[in-house]
Amino acid sequence: MQDILIFSNPISGRGRGRNIALRLEHRLAANGFRVRSFMERADRIADAELKSPARAAIVIGGDGTLRTVAQRLIEVTDAPPPLLPIGLGTANLMVRHLGLRWMDESMETDVAEAIQRGQTAMLDAGRANGKLFLLMVGIGFDAHIVHELDRARMGPINLASYLEPAARALAGYSFPPLSVTIDGQQAWEAQAGLAFVGNVKEYGTMFPILPNARPDDGLLDVCLLPCRDQLELMKLFLHAAAGEHLYAEGAAYRSGKQIRIESPSPVPVQIDGDPGGYAPVEIDLLPFRLPFIVG
Repeated sequence: MQDILIFSNPISGRGRGRNIALRLEHRLAANGFRVRSFMERADRIADAELKSPARAAIVIGGDGTLRTVAQRLIEVTDAPPPLLPIGLGTANLMVRHLGLRWMDESMETDVAEAIQRGQTAMLDAGRANGKLFLLMVGIGFDAHIVHELDRARMGPINLASYLEPAARALAGYSFPPLSVTIDGQQAWEAQAGLAFVGNVKEYGTMFPILPNARPDDGLLDVCLLPCRDQLELMKLFLHAAAGEHLYAEGAAYRSGKQIRIESPSPVPVQIDGDPGGYAPVEIDLLPFRLPFIVG
């Protein structure tokens, strides 16, 4: 009998995560799998609960939940099982990237069939100051919004939850200079701006910040955008929405395996939409890829 792990953020989807987990548990058990469900944060689960091999790990929640589960499985297993995300977060970027479409009325059947087929994609993943990321690291203004939201957060969030933190950030952010090194070569030196490093082109704004990114090419894409004040930020936002931000004066787009970003000021960092501390930040690729079930 093969194991299936189900991880559910119990507050995701305003409580829908727990109900979906129970529905999947019943269906997969009927299909002959031994299902082990966890309705708590993955970093609070004992090692022994996660060590035995599994056919798949279903993750119900947002991109932050997916990242936390993947981090935990990497810590305690030699070969993490294929991950199958069911997006109940705000952006659900990995679900969008993988092209997964889980319809509520057929979810149990579709998920069970996807696991039986076992079609997987092996995707790169990275680390930012030792913390796993699957999607993107942002350094600067977008990370400041994430930090502001985290300080004020009281429960589940949606896109509207970002409005007040974004307004506070827009009023008070000072755009300190960033210096960027890629694979030992200076790419940017003491320029005010924004930096993005990642695996996938999708971003929470619903338009791509890293349009050339591929999650299976063994490289991290780096986008560096000069920005000195709020007026330039708004111009950059409009350029990005139109897909023209890489043509902005002074913009740089590179790729590499080891990136260091530093500043004389404490610049905030976000990792897959969660607070990731402050620069300096060392970013690199994992030495192996992670399997994802793709339908």
